[in-house]
Amino acid sequence: MAVFIADWNACAAIWGGRMWAVLWQSTLFAVVIAIAARIFLRRSSPGVRYWIWQVLAIKLLVMPFWTYAIPLTEFVPAIGTPEPAGTSAPVAASHMLPGSRPVDRPIDGPADGPAPVPNATGPTMAKINPSPDVPNIPRAESVPVQITWLGWLLGVWGAVVTAQCLRILWHHRRLARLLRGTTPADQPLAALVGEAACRLQLRRVPQVVLTEIDCSPFVCCIRRAVLVLPRGLTANLNPTELNHVLLHELAHVRRLDLVWGWIGELARMTYFFHPVVHWIAYQIRLERELACDQLAMATSGQGAAEYAATLVRVVSQSSEPSVFKTSAATAGLDGESA
Repeated sequence: MAVFIADWNACAAIWGGRMWAVLWQSTLFAVVIAIAARIFLRRSSPGVRYWIWQVLAIKLLVMPFWTYAIPLTEFVPAIGTPEPAGTSAPVAASHMLPGSRPVDRPIDGPADGPAPVPNATGPTMAKINPSPDVPNIPRAESVPVQITWLGWLLGVWGAVVTAQCLRILWHHRRLARLLRGTTPADQPLAALVGEAACRLQLRRVPQVVLTEIDCSPFVCCIRRAVLVLPRGLTANLNPTELNHVLLHELAHVRRLDLVWGWIGELARMTYFFHPVVHWIAYQIRLERELACDQLAMATSGQGAAEYAATLVRVVSQSSEPSVFKTSAATAGLDGESA
């Protein structure tokens, strides 16, 4: 058990140094990128800003493997520093001959000849017990190894990350149940989806299903994209508004957001204690939605006013803040694998 605790403390020390390096380096990079996006990339495409924040999220994930952690001991003077080399050691009194000068020989240095072996039967055995003039030195007692505060922090961090992974699995099962309760779309709606997919130049037309749950439209499943539409919403939208919704959701498939969306979510899960990482994940989601809106408007040929009106109507009709929207689906909700 003591060996395990010692190894755990050693791993916690390495983890603490890496997390500290990620903490200040990611904050510095985020501030620089935010200033650059605010000043130099303000009029650029949302897709460009999206990939800048995405690259920062990738760096967060690979940073612990190649970053340089600055330990605090480099700034704290060492206690009990050994004397520099070249200092003379005390002279051994046992190397003095009668009537001669002391021999400058270190105590730990090699002698001129072999060391004398004490005679077991001689008077040397009587000197085993310390004399009354020499104080008794207490023997060192074995101190039990305890978990350091960094070791406890490492345990808490692992528990929170594990809880978040279990939460994703719970969402995965919830999405799988929802997909099992859906029905395939009718032929006219499937034809509209196929036309929108053709305009976005998708290689494969996603499967379209209808659900009775009052939620926002979303896409899910990485290997074969599935477009989930609430039945009530499709019945209340006119063809132009429905086309806007289809183009926006299929834009996520065109941009491979179901794959790249893992990066920001994994960074947020790993560095859940860092507010800057949550802000970076928010910026990724925001720029991703803006990039899909831009792609949908450019493909539909409609103006920003008509597209914004469609978004307002879609949001107002979905009463439930569902976890099945695209941002949640990209966090690992792959219903096809269930």
